[in-house]
Amino acid sequence: MTGPRLRGRRAATTVMGLALTAVLAAGCGAAATLPDSAATRRIEGGTITYAHYQEPPCLWGGWVQQAYLSRQVFDSLVSYDHGEIRPWLATAWKQSADRKAVTFTLRRDVRFTDGTPLDADAVVDNVNFWLENLGWVDYSFLTGADAVDEYTVTLHTSEPNPEIFNELANGHFGIQSPTALREHTAEQNCLTPVGTGPWIVGQWKRGEGIDFVRNDDYNSAPANARHQGPAYAERLEWKFVPDATTRWGSLLTGQADTVYDIPSSQWATANRDYQVLNYVATGRPQALTFNTAQGPFTDRRLRQAFTHAVDRVKIAGAVFKGSVPFEGNGSLSKTTPGYLPVDDALPYDPAAADRLLDAAGWTERDSAGYRMRDGKVLEARLPYGLGSIITPDGSTAVQIVQDQVRRVGIKLDLIPLTPTQQFGGAHAKQHEKEISFGYWVWPSPSILYITYKAGTAAAPNGNNTAFFDNPEVEAKILDAQREPEPAERTRKYAELQVWFQNEAVAVGLYNYTYNLTVADNLKDVWQDSGNGLPVFSDAYFVEPS
Repeated sequence: MTGPRLRGRRAATTVMGLALTAVLAAGCGAAATLPDSAATRRIEGGTITYAHYQEPPCLWGGWVQQAYLSRQVFDSLVSYDHGEIRPWLATAWKQSADRKAVTFTLRRDVRFTDGTPLDADAVVDNVNFWLENLGWVDYSFLTGADAVDEYTVTLHTSEPNPEIFNELANGHFGIQSPTALREHTAEQNCLTPVGTGPWIVGQWKRGEGIDFVRNDDYNSAPANARHQGPAYAERLEWKFVPDATTRWGSLLTGQADTVYDIPSSQWATANRDYQVLNYVATGRPQALTFNTAQGPFTDRRLRQAFTHAVDRVKIAGAVFKGSVPFEGNGSLSKTTPGYLPVDDALPYDPAAADRLLDAAGWTERDSAGYRMRDGKVLEARLPYGLGSIITPDGSTAVQIVQDQVRRVGIKLDLIPLTPTQQFGGAHAKQHEKEISFGYWVWPSPSILYITYKAGTAAAPNGNNTAFFDNPEVEAKILDAQREPEPAERTRKYAELQVWFQNEAVAVGLYNYTYNLTVADNLKDVWQDSGNGLPVFSDAYFVEPS
């Protein structure tokens, strides 16, 4: 099965004449028409075609776009299931009294697809690999691992970490073959890594997509999977299609069975005619983060004024049309453990913005209406990763922000960055920007430590885009991390979120959201509840009964 069977009323809409890319046309069959009768009978085998947004440099790594892919090939020690931890490669676990070690009991019947057995030494090798190759692994507080016996392994952390299980469940911490890590080249492990998971990398055609083939020996699905055993489909064709309109068109014409992130203008239609999966990412949302170390926003009044000048609720609603929710909290997203709703803080109030700007001494105006003080224009630069961190809809949102702050006299210079510029560190230094815009995916309130830890001159924290440096507040973040009582830990994190919001160090605009639209004849596609990663190994095609 290479494409969905469209209902008659949807098939008629394909006369849109969309220019679909060759990458989607390759390997896709013609779509048939599915009558409006119930589709219940499962079809064995077939090929699932999925149209995704971004192509990462490697299948494994620290970017969430890589975790999407890793989830297809690797299994993890545990699975995160809506707040509960479920067995996966590990069948049992226990924490030490000081909460700085977790001992896992492993399954005894799992092999990597190269024949290497899964054992404690394999997990130790993977932990060492993460420590060496994941730049942010320190934020999980992992320090190492020891094999207790052949199928028992202990992971060590420098701090107590109540969310260590959530973190280990995500795609970044999938378990790879130690043989491949040791004997394959870095390029091989980048393009065709070896796991125990439901899919095996067949071929990666750069600029087009990745062909996955079924692991016929798969026997290690997590306990919360929809079924145990090999995937129902024989192949998974993962296409990279940067344009949302083209992705949507591929679903309409049957060239894709499921697609990522459709145009917001089609959101109502998708919810009417298709299956829609919607997941708000853990961590921090798409937030405006102010440079607190240099420039005008070292003054809290200006940060607050900027925020009051922006109708963030209206922007999110108008731009995303319900597909992506507004989020006012600039530090934690609503799916993150310990999240506190602070949407009512710093509401849209241009009059309050004017008062704060006046009080801060920015009372003069130039000929264009921008505020000035001591002959200097109130100007801010906002570089953002267009096509990597920010979608075209997100770009529209920041353009509206630019227009709204102009009305109170703030000149905002938008600087769109290509993916090469973004990941090459362009406009990342303290003197190169006054505002940052982006998200960070992480299933723990310790995201506060990731994004607000000061770092040092020798080892700067590139995730701290506020250039925030307050030892007292940083100590409070670590104190919350170490707190053994869950209720008290939640209270401490809530207090921190209120402080950061009132200080307007970072303010949310909208949630980073994973949306999947799925054809009616493809059933049981789901998203894991740790990172919202798509799972296709339980999916199957149906035809009318």
